Amino acid sequence: MKPKVLIKKILNWGSPDKYVRKLHEKKAYLDAYAAHTDTRVAEGDYQKAIGGSWEEMGKLQFEFLMKKGLEPGHRMFDIGCGTLRGGRHFIAYLDQGNYTGFDISEEAIERGKRLVEEEGLAGKKPNLFVSKEKNLKFKELEGKKFDFILAQSVLTHLPPEPIEECFENIGKIMKEGSVFYFTYFEGGRYRHFSIEDFEYPFSHFESLAEDYGFLVKDCSEEYPHPIGQKMMEVKKKTA
Repeated sequence: MKPKVLIKKILNWGSPDKYVRKLHEKKAYLDAYAAHTDTRVAEGDYQKAIGGSWEEMGKLQFEFLMKKGLEPGHRMFDIGCGTLRGGRHFIAYLDQGNYTGFDISEEAIERGKRLVEEEGLAGKKPNLFVSKEKNLKFKELEGKKFDFILAQSVLTHLPPEPIEECFENIGKIMKEGSVFYFTYFEGGRYRHFSIEDFEYPFSHFESLAEDYGFLVKDCSEEYPHPIGQKMMEVKKKTA
């Protein structure tokens, strides 16, 4: 859908909030979320479209994984990479071909690919693709393994079912010593507190980890997120 058509729809439906609500009334949750992200990117500000704080959050992600041992030779997978707020830093740092990112928004991936060209990073040959199935089964990555996996501001926007799907399948793309980091909004209980935002207690992830053979650790003190998202570390249990 062309940007002018998307913006016209917003105008026809009234406020941006009303537009988002209409999307979620008409589509399955992840289809609606992808359409909303497409709209924000198409409106022209690719930095605000994926949450803003472009420089601050990009550097925070990069510096955090550096402290956790990320090296140029490591292979990294960026779940929900968006328009490469953090990805641009990782692509520049990692060896050629070692960065993979996907998103459910076609507009975000296309803008990310343009950013790679604009910042002179094409020679790093990042693998950027759209998750057509809009799920976390990782079938597009069959046979591939990653040292570091990151999901910044992804599980914050997911209901319980795709989060469990992630825990069920993430081990397929991890090897011994691999680590998965993700952010989430912490609450005393599960709560769907806005159209596209969810809170979970720490115990929710502990339970999923136990079910699927992982250990989880809270790393939030090492990750001063500007709006209080918590950072979780996930590793496979060793025999």
